[in-house]
Amino acid sequence: MDIRKFVQTKEAALKKYRRTYKLLDFLTILTLFYTLMVVLSVDQALPLIRSFEVRLETSYDVAGLSIAFATVVLLAVSALLSLLLTLIVHRKDDKTGAILLIEKKYPSLRERLRTAYDNKDVDNIIVNDLDQKVLLSIAQLGSIVLLSKKILTLALMGVVVSSTIVTVVTFYDIRIGDITTNDWKDLIDNLPFVPDSSNGDDFFEIDEDSEESTGTENLTGPSAVIVVEGKEVDLSLPPGSGVGFSPGNDTEQDTDFVPSSSYEIDAISSETYYESFPAGYETVIKSYFEKMAEK
Repeated sequence: MDIRKFVQTKEAALKKYRRTYKLLDFLTILTLFYTLMVVLSVDQALPLIRSFEVRLETSYDVAGLSIAFATVVLLAVSALLSLLLTLIVHRKDDKTGAILLIEKKYPSLRERLRTAYDNKDVDNIIVNDLDQKVLLSIAQLGSIVLLSKKILTLALMGVVVSSTIVTVVTFYDIRIGDITTNDWKDLIDNLPFVPDSSNGDDFFEIDEDSEESTGTENLTGPSAVIVVEGKEVDLSLPPGSGVGFSPGNDTEQDTDFVPSSSYEIDAISSETYYESFPAGYETVIKSYFEKMAEK
């Protein structure tokens, strides 16, 4: 064993131990978040989310256990919150390297281990002698010396306590009050940053008594005048004029269109009815049409 390999092994073990601390804390916080959500009946708020409403009756079989969709959602939310909080808690963790931790625990190696590692690529009598003395001192040192028993004990206790709490809460279905979906809806509607959609602000009020053009005109009466680009346009059309409203006079009139008469024309019978029939056939023709009318 040389100094380089010794330090690399201890650095890898130290990182593994620190990841273990974080994992245990993550499990503890996740369990506590999930327990809190169960106690507060957060699952009763899921029907308010349309994408979840159709899946609330769904369950998943995992290792012979049936897990409800609501439980999966609560666990996912708890995991996300736990991850964020774990990163915040461990943001200022001690980043001391393996060499300094070993020197702290073993004063006889102070400065010597560090110096030997910094000069690992140097080959001379002094450095080689230092390496030999340091290697003899660290020959019996295992990676366990870098494990913080205090931190590990507290982390394990947190997992055990939180697991016990969540087991009791779920087994006895302990909840604060009888919170329903309507209670969650009322709570959300009363939040200051949630707009109230029940006041009807999205609808226009029609004031039938008002004659002003304020967007609330009488829709049942005739619309005589409108305003287009700041100009008043008369919409009343004389009968038979054949001309419609065209904004800005951009629409060309169809030259093939024949406008109707501006006055009412009485019905005029076709001249066919006044044609004379051949003499002697009036009775036969009259009899023919009478028989046709009977059918």
